[in-house]
Amino acid sequence: MKKPTIALLSIVFVALIACSVQSVTADHSLGGQGIFQDEQYVNYVSSVDSKYQIHLQVVVRNADDQLVSVSEVAHGNYIPHEITDYFFDEYLGKKEIITIDKMRYEKAQFIQTETYCQNSIDNLADRWCRLGMQAYWSLNSYLKSEEHGNEQGIALIPVFNALTSDVSLEEDDSFTLHWNILRIIN
Repeated sequence: MKKPTIALLSIVFVALIACSVQSVTADHSLGGQGIFQDEQYVNYVSSVDSKYQIHLQVVVRNADDQLVSVSEVAHGNYIPHEITDYFFDEYLGKKEIITIDKMRYEKAQFIQTETYCQNSIDNLADRWCRLGMQAYWSLNSYLKSEEHGNEQGIALIPVFNALTSDVSLEEDDSFTLHWNILRIIN
């Protein structure tokens, strides 16, 4: 019962994101102010001393639901563009207002659970498949972009990302990503 539920939730999540595709023009000529840095790379800034604080915990369990590993990172990267605020507001669920060191933040929590599989990551239907070692994790959005997208003009961009130490994944392992993202309230 657990695996069909995870698969169904994954399909629903992908469908929600796919139905919210936004349009973007080639903005890499904006001098670091757009979504894209150039024709190949997304423009990122570090969450260290920024308006966003990113914390990610990755929990890996085997097929018997035994704990395999836990990896954490206290900082990440994000796109310094209005798409990030839109993604934070629209896709990261209910927010909580918290205060840390006299600073007020909106706190979003997002949890993803996926199962390792051995299919090609190039296949969109199998985009959750991971290689045996994984260190790069991201929260993605779809954008319409003729220059950066696929044949249909759709680009998958990682709005938030984080690097952990290498996480070993084997067949039938599941991994749960616990994202906590804070945004400073002005």
